[in-house]
Amino acid sequence: MTKCRRKPLFAMAQPAMPFLVFLASTIPSGCAARRIANDYIFSVTGIVTTGDGAPIKDVEVTLEVNGPVYEAVELVKTVKRLTDSTGGFVFMYITGELGVKYTITVRKEGFDTETVSGTSPPNGNHTIRLKKATEPAKSDAAGSPVVTYYPLLTDD
Repeated sequence: MTKCRRKPLFAMAQPAMPFLVFLASTIPSGCAARRIANDYIFSVTGIVTTGDGAPIKDVEVTLEVNGPVYEAVELVKTVKRLTDSTGGFVFMYITGELGVKYTITVRKEGFDTETVSGTSPPNGNHTIRLKKATEPAKSDAAGSPVVTYYPLLTDD
């Protein structure tokens, strides 16, 4: 009777050893090519007031973003809001980057338009004072100033 010689278990596993080492090294960390993502809060807040500090309600505030900012999964580029009764406004989103540039434009009938810029995060907080609009000078179709002639009344 012929006796079979068995190879030790370690000798049978030797050809598969490089694969097993690779597999064991990637299981605890997930995937070797995995990128760790950070989400940050993109927040721009503020208050709009008159020159003397009184809050202005229903001012149109337009936020224009120059970078990756998201509301849930939707990319945000331009958003318009109205100020509340305290003159306040809030824009709050998420971003994967620090220091995303933005511009805020503030408009209200009877006031001059104001524009401010900043970066977020960190949070941008603004106090914007609007100046009363001055009445524009009257001009004709060619752009020349219009002079109004008022005759003087005399007692004749």
